[in-house]
Amino acid sequence: MFRKLWLLLAPFHQTFLIFVVLAFLYETVQLGNSYVISLVVTLFGSRVAPYTWIFLVVGLLLFDELNMRLDNAFDWHIIAKQSHPLYRYLKLSAISKFLKMNIPWHHKHNSGTLVGKVGDGVWKTLEIVDVMSWEFVPTVVQTIISLIPLFFISPWVALISIITFGLFIWLTIKGNAEKEPFRAKRQDYYEEEWNRSIASVQSIETNLMFGQQDRLLKDQSEIHDGIIGEALKEHRLGVFKYNRWRIRILTVARRMILVIWILQLLHGSLSVASLIFVSVLIERLFSNFWRFARLLDRAAQNSEGAKRLADLLSEEEPVETGSVQIIPDKPLGISIRDVCFAYEGEYSAEEGALHDLSLEMEPGQVTAVVGPSGAGKTTIRKIVTRLAKCQKGSVRVGGIDINDWDGHQLLEQFSYVPQGDDVYIFDETIHYNIAFPRPEATNEEVILASKLAGIHDFILGLKDGYGTQVGERGIRLSGGQKQRVALARAILADRPILILDEATSAVDAITESEIQTNIRTILTGKTALVITHRLSTVWGLADKIVVMDKGKKIEEGTHAQLMSQDGLYAKMVSLQTE
Repeated sequence: MFRKLWLLLAPFHQTFLIFVVLAFLYETVQLGNSYVISLVVTLFGSRVAPYTWIFLVVGLLLFDELNMRLDNAFDWHIIAKQSHPLYRYLKLSAISKFLKMNIPWHHKHNSGTLVGKVGDGVWKTLEIVDVMSWEFVPTVVQTIISLIPLFFISPWVALISIITFGLFIWLTIKGNAEKEPFRAKRQDYYEEEWNRSIASVQSIETNLMFGQQDRLLKDQSEIHDGIIGEALKEHRLGVFKYNRWRIRILTVARRMILVIWILQLLHGSLSVASLIFVSVLIERLFSNFWRFARLLDRAAQNSEGAKRLADLLSEEEPVETGSVQIIPDKPLGISIRDVCFAYEGEYSAEEGALHDLSLEMEPGQVTAVVGPSGAGKTTIRKIVTRLAKCQKGSVRVGGIDINDWDGHQLLEQFSYVPQGDDVYIFDETIHYNIAFPRPEATNEEVILASKLAGIHDFILGLKDGYGTQVGERGIRLSGGQKQRVALARAILADRPILILDEATSAVDAITESEIQTNIRTILTGKTALVITHRLSTVWGLADKIVVMDKGKKIEEGTHAQLMSQDGLYAKMVSLQTE
């Protein structure tokens, strides 16, 4: 885990090195405090002149000033160079990772779990770094510095201290390895709890309507019972097994050291002043041993969350394969040839979502894709924008293979209005949501797009107009209003290709009629892909209609041609008109 963490924090390696140098300076000065009483005893025994004591007090005051300034520099380095910059770095790294990963990756991960994993992992990583900075590294440095004079004054005591320290560390590492499965299981419970907590809040209306609050609370109680159960197993192991052995080892070491000191005093190899000094060093060392054990335990307790964050941030990102960047001055066509696609793993006839699909969308024309649910209509939108990569076949936009396009530049050729449930509305103003793809757009441009989308009059009827806050996920808007905001957003983006995926499925008949009246203006000079169940939407609009079923193209032609074939399209029209 620590290796992963070290690699993750590569930009801070130099900062950590400077910190270690500061720690050595600080702890070296701190060692002087341990020698003060011993020095006083030595001077008193030597019957020094009175002015010597004045020099001693003045020297100690200067020493205290230096000590204070080193302490300030030490604290400020941790706060200003490590803690706050680390938080920013980890949070931005996580957001950057989310924004770079493709759609299949996001479909495999629960959003609540991801957010919880990042939040928990960041704080636990900071906790580990803070433990190392504020306590662990200073304790290591203090221990090393304390052992140096001890070797000269009482070498056998120094040797026993080193052996005791080694046993302490060995027991701590062994204990944490034995407790690791309990921590991993507890972290699994935490991730499930984050997911269910977010779901409970987002589904509050459904919970209230069906009266399932007690059931959800019971589910949460069971998760927390699991968390406590795993925690008690972990702590029982630490308290009754490993802590007992650490106490035994320390007790034996103390008695052995006492015997050595008595022998040294009897043989005259240890003075009373030196005994006072080494006893202070030993108490500091043994106190440090317990600090080491506690600090390693704390780091290990936080390690599972930090490890999962490191694993998340080290996941392989999609590789950008293309470099082509063009600014089109005319409509772009789309060519799909022999495409086979599956959402999971390799393509197969049984698991595939698209099978041997070939489709030409001419520049500046409207191509409609219709068919029953699950036919693969929305999947076409994902593969032409390269949000999902097809396993076989090729897709060309503007005559260029989409794998040769620069990914960002490719997506800038598309505007998109999703299905009603997929429309994302930010917890911001209506103006912010419409102008999202073009923040620099003027108020006049936003209003024009809103008029074409049939939502301008509704917005003017609101108390704050375009400045109205719409709430989380647009909770204050109806499904139809969300779709019209999404349509206005796509119109304002003004890109060469417009994809309408059930773009009017949630609007009323009057509004849909208004949008259809404006649609020719909206599509002027653009290539359009219209995905819909409502066939009346495309009868007089589409230059070509493609009928999909079970991932395959089964019919293609104009409305009149398809009606004359008396196939699936004609049957669907008959059912809808009835």
